[in-house]
Amino acid sequence: MARAQSKSLLNIIGNLGWPILWGAAASITFYELLQGPLKNDLAQRYFLGHPVAIATIAMFFIAMAALILRGLNLLGQFAVLDRAELPANETSAISQDSLGRATELLGHASQWSMRVQRSYLGKRLTTLLETIVSNRGTRHLNDELKYQSEKDADAQYEGYSLVRIIIWATPMLGFLGTVMGITQALGDLATQQLGDDLNAAMQGLFAGLYVAFDTTALALTLSIILMFFQFMSDQFETQLLSAVDVKTEYALSSLLAMESEGAGVSADIGKSLRPVITELTQFQQACWSDAISGLQQQWQTWAAEQGSTMGAALERSMSQSLAEHSKVGQQQWEGWLESLNRSADLLHSNQDSMCRQLEMMQQVIETTGDVVSLEKALNDNLQHLADTRQFEDIVVSLSAAIQLLSTRLGAPVVQSKVLDSPTETGNIKGKAA
Repeated sequence: MARAQSKSLLNIIGNLGWPILWGAAASITFYELLQGPLKNDLAQRYFLGHPVAIATIAMFFIAMAALILRGLNLLGQFAVLDRAELPANETSAISQDSLGRATELLGHASQWSMRVQRSYLGKRLTTLLETIVSNRGTRHLNDELKYQSEKDADAQYEGYSLVRIIIWATPMLGFLGTVMGITQALGDLATQQLGDDLNAAMQGLFAGLYVAFDTTALALTLSIILMFFQFMSDQFETQLLSAVDVKTEYALSSLLAMESEGAGVSADIGKSLRPVITELTQFQQACWSDAISGLQQQWQTWAAEQGSTMGAALERSMSQSLAEHSKVGQQQWEGWLESLNRSADLLHSNQDSMCRQLEMMQQVIETTGDVVSLEKALNDNLQHLADTRQFEDIVVSLSAAIQLLSTRLGAPVVQSKVLDSPTETGNIKGKAA
C-alpha cells in the first residue's frame, strides 16, 4: 500500500510538478531576456502590456515544458526498446510448462536496469509475467495482452491532461483580457477629457483597445502552437505503443506456443473421454427422465388436490355471495312494492277528489240551467207586462175619443175609470225588472 502511494506521488510530481517548475523557470528567463537583449516596443506591447498576457505566457511555457519532458521520455523509451529482451527457448521441443517458463523470464526481467523496467515495454512484460505466475498458467493470456495495451493507451491520454487544460484555458484568458481592456478603455474615457483634450481621450481609448485585442491574439496564437506540439507528441507516443505491442507479443510467443500445445493435448484428452462422457450423459438423461416423471405425477396429484380445494372454496364463496345478493334483492323488491303501494294510494285519493269535483261541476251546471229558465220566465213576464201597458194606453185613448164625441154631440160625458195609473205600471215594470 505504501509502495502504491509512493508511486502515485511520483506520478503526480512527474506529470505536474516538473512541468510547473521548468515552465516557471522558462517564463522568468524569457522575461529577463525581454528586459535585456530582446527588449523592443513590439515585445513590450504583446508580452508585458497586461497581467493577463503575462499569465498567458507563463501557462504556455508550463505546457511546453510538459510536452518537452514527455518527448524526452519517449525518446528514451525508443532507445531502450532493444534492451528489454527476454531469452528465447533454444530447445527444439518445448519441455517446460508455461508456469516454469514465466518464472524464469520474470527472474531475467528483474535484472534489467531501472530505466528499462520503468519503460512501457518493461512494465508491460513484467506485469504480464507476474499475471501468468499468479494465475499459475497462461489462461486468458491474449485477453491480458489486450487489457494491458488498452491500459497504456489510457495512460497516454491521461498524460496530456495538463496540456489539454492549458490549451483550453489559454483562449479563455485572451477573452478575459479583451473584456478587461474594453472596460479599461471605457473607464478612462472621461467626459472632461472629451471636452478639454480630445486627442488624449482618444489615445486612452486606443490603448485600452490595444490591450483587449493584443491579449486575444496572443492567447489564440499560443494555443494553436500548443495544439500542434501536442499532436506531434501524441503521434510519436502512439508509434511507441504500437512497437511495444509488437515486442510484447514476440517476447511472449513461446508462452503462447505452450498454450496452443496445451490446447492440442486437451483436445486429445477430450477425444478419449468422449465415450465416457456420452455414457455419463445417457445415465444422467435416464435419471433426469425418471425424476421428471416423478415430478410430473406429483404435480398432477397436487394440481388435482388444489383443483378440488379451490372448487370447494369457490362453491362456498359463491353460495355466500348468492345468498347475500338474494337478500339484498329481496329487500330492494320489498322497497319497490312499498313504493308502488304508496303510489296506488295516492292515485286512488286523487281519483276520489276528481269524482267529487265532477259532481260539484254537475250541480253547478244544473244550477246554471235553472238560472237560465228563471231568466227566460222573467223575460216572458216582462214582455207580458209590456203588452198590458199597451192595452191600457188604448183604453185611455178610446175613453178620450168617446168623451170628445159626447161633447160635440151634447150628451153628458161619462167619466171612464182607469184601471191602473201610469205610476202603478211603472212600479210593476220596476218589480218585473
